[in-house]
Amino acid sequence: MKNAFTSKVSYFILSFAFLIIIASFLFSGFGNSPMVGAKNVASVDGTEISIREYQNALTRQVEFFGQMMGGNTLTQKQIEEMGIKQSVISGLIQQKLVLNAANKMGIHISLDEVKGEIKSLPYFNRNEQFDVNLYRNVLQSNGYNPTQFEELIGTDIKQRKFDSLFATTLTSENFTQDVLNFKKSGVVVHGVKISRQALAPLVSISAQEIKDYAAKEENQKTLENLYTENYAKYNSQAEVKARHILIKDEDDKKALEKIKAIKSKVNAKNFAAVALKESQDPTAQTNSGDLGWFSKGRMVPEFEEVAFKMKKGQISEPIKTQFGYHIILLEDTKVGKSTGLNEVKEELARTAIQKMKSQDLDELLKAQEAKIQANLKNNQLAEIENLQKKIDLQLFKNTTVNQFDQYLGQIVLSTKETEQIFNAQAGDIVNLGNSGTIYLVKVLSKAAPVKDTAESLAAEVTTQNQNFSRKVREELVKKLNDKAKIVTNNQIL
Repeated sequence: MKNAFTSKVSYFILSFAFLIIIASFLFSGFGNSPMVGAKNVASVDGTEISIREYQNALTRQVEFFGQMMGGNTLTQKQIEEMGIKQSVISGLIQQKLVLNAANKMGIHISLDEVKGEIKSLPYFNRNEQFDVNLYRNVLQSNGYNPTQFEELIGTDIKQRKFDSLFATTLTSENFTQDVLNFKKSGVVVHGVKISRQALAPLVSISAQEIKDYAAKEENQKTLENLYTENYAKYNSQAEVKARHILIKDEDDKKALEKIKAIKSKVNAKNFAAVALKESQDPTAQTNSGDLGWFSKGRMVPEFEEVAFKMKKGQISEPIKTQFGYHIILLEDTKVGKSTGLNEVKEELARTAIQKMKSQDLDELLKAQEAKIQANLKNNQLAEIENLQKKIDLQLFKNTTVNQFDQYLGQIVLSTKETEQIFNAQAGDIVNLGNSGTIYLVKVLSKAAPVKDTAESLAAEVTTQNQNFSRKVREELVKKLNDKAKIVTNNQIL
């Protein structure tokens, strides 16, 4: 329970949405105190990045990518392959660069600003009043002290003040008008892009080839590596999706009585609403008690033991943990699966053979390029869409390319590629590919003219101001990074 709860709490802390206050506002050592006893993963010009900062940020990133990949828990191998640790430490280093720059610029924050920020947040208010008991329980259960939270609040405010310096960049109306003119200068196209390797599933392989490859001793290491790379595809832990309501009180008997009273009136339909109103889990104020998907080992033992024995739609009896008393609504379940290498060996053998057949792929690439060129010429997009069901390809239909943004869908075009497209006549097919890629663009027509309005001009001024502000900030941070003395603790990372 604590692992999941802490990660949710840390998300709100560092995204400016969850902050803690102490009743007396004792801002001792504000802005200068390092985290007592904390190890450091890096330092930026002497400003340290603590292990806690790193672990909180890493937890958020791992959970984010886990949700992006179907809610599965990432393996250590996946974390390494995706470079998540490096991305997290880079982000924290950039944060420290910004804070150091803010200090050098004389950007200061007052105690009143910190108090005002804290008081403006609703997360610890009951009946529009700050609840000291709620604050103390959450702070204690998550291992934070007041000074640490004060520093987090100060960091937030200082970063926003720094960012506000870049919010006043002004672009002239003439410049903005030129931008609009470039954006209006566009052509409508169909586009197709396919990598050489994406064609591998189309390579013809006989059943006997697959059996022979899978049986040979010299191929076993390759198959084992492929299995490891695709481990998450073939194996997953059982998971449950649940909500909970938490009640905690210094008087254990009162907490139990209250959770029993809630249990008597709650059902699957009103559980979220009751959690929002009654639960003393701070995150319930924003997620109505939703814990999302979790596997065994993510919650405290008492909690998960009950959760994994429940049936979909069932509400548990009160459960006592170190956090207080809970009731759980089980919303859904996922059955775990465990598929051994031998069960998928022939599937993996097919994949390995497809990658090996280089000459076949080259011939297929040429054949498919000619076929797709003919499809585009005759506007047979349905044929390309049928191919898209079999392989990974990018198809853009009736897409406008303009001279300012130079995008084909999500693909960034080079200046040379944009010129080739704009120099073509309606009906021409432009080949932007190479020996490893099919990349064909058919020019359909010039884009229909768009009449400027005062609203469109004002919107473009806002957009360009934001773009300039972002670029100026990025360039400044890059220069700060180049000049900074950055030391990382590779043993901890």
